[in-house]
Amino acid sequence: MALVVDTVDPAFTAVRDAFLEIHARGWEAGSSFAAYHRGELVAHLCGGVRDRDAAAPVAYDAATLQLASSSTKFAESLAIALLVDRGLLRYDDRLADHWPELAVAGDRKGLVTVRQLMMHRAGLPVVDRKLGPAELRDPERLSAILAAQPQIAELFAPEPPDGDWRRQDPPPPQAYHGITRGLYASQLVRRVDPQGRTLGRFFHDEIAVPLGLEFWIGLPESERPRLAASHLDAELMRKLATGDTAGLDPDDPRQQPFDYERAFLVELLTDPASLPHRSLTFLAATDPWQLLACELPSSTGVGTARALAQMAALAGAGGALGGRQIFAHPETLEQALACADSYSVDACMKTAVAFTQGGFGRLAARDEAGTVTFGWGGAGGSMVRFVPGLDLAVGYVTNTLGARMAMNDPRPNELLTAALTSLRA
Repeated sequence: MALVVDTVDPAFTAVRDAFLEIHARGWEAGSSFAAYHRGELVAHLCGGVRDRDAAAPVAYDAATLQLASSSTKFAESLAIALLVDRGLLRYDDRLADHWPELAVAGDRKGLVTVRQLMMHRAGLPVVDRKLGPAELRDPERLSAILAAQPQIAELFAPEPPDGDWRRQDPPPPQAYHGITRGLYASQLVRRVDPQGRTLGRFFHDEIAVPLGLEFWIGLPESERPRLAASHLDAELMRKLATGDTAGLDPDDPRQQPFDYERAFLVELLTDPASLPHRSLTFLAATDPWQLLACELPSSTGVGTARALAQMAALAGAGGALGGRQIFAHPETLEQALACADSYSVDACMKTAVAFTQGGFGRLAARDEAGTVTFGWGGAGGSMVRFVPGLDLAVGYVTNTLGARMAMNDPRPNELLTAALTSLRA
């Protein structure tokens, strides 16, 4: 595989080596990785093809766009943090302070804070009806549907009256709001933004355009020709979900998920009553492209690895990048990184995952130091992370979807480790 884009600072050649090795193993059809250090681009790599099944394959280059799936939540968190920065929102606010209809449904939705929504503690991970493009494109109609959606009582605990949410013991229940976090967050943005914009439009106007980011929450039709196909190994997914281990390579980490990942896949693919299935399968469209054109701020962002790395660099630097000051107060993003002392096992993901009050995941890198990083990933393997203490930010996208949870995918983890090793060499 010849690199299509090969921009690497001499200190980061280990990143190029790792990228080439991943492709040499046959783990990718096409992918891209980017890294920023101290606000400067130190690695930008693209290789392979956009669609391996095309009669005339097109190179996976710098212009290629890719579905980032739940890595989109990073953009969502930035948008909410920017509203906090401008004094239009507080993490302590209840959603119902700005959206009163949430408080009249007969459950405890009126008690949910912005922080609880961003930390996946709102008890609202599902929508008990199919949502198609008609509902997703109509903010008022969607608002009514979400307001009427019953909360799952056992997945919500109000924050303590003294406001010390960090030290709740035992930790409150958590259930990954894979799609719904963005739906509720966008309704919140509409109500606090003076211009009444949806989250996708607010992110575009206030963050993407000023920084020149190639990332959209709601892909314009004009950008569709640049979108790479996504390839899923359906047979591997079937084997993992059914326990059919015949033919799986014990030395291939892509095929050796943890027990909690297997449990998640089994429920998602075989149990319609399960939380993973209910929370991730309520979107409906006759044409999958229709969903990419809709604003789903938690799950259908489309862009480049470089754009993800730029977002991470912005967050890691306190709100400025490339001479553009997006956040007026650097402490806003520090505030967004506040974590609880402990976390319960996530009812959807089947393992404990730490989310900050601003909605960023706090994750240990796979290097020897177990470096603490902030960010998230997307189904299939995309990654966006930053390391505040090292001023490092990375982004990764791929058209070859893995079966592991994104935080465990060996491809982006190897690239992140290579970047960290380069910094410490």
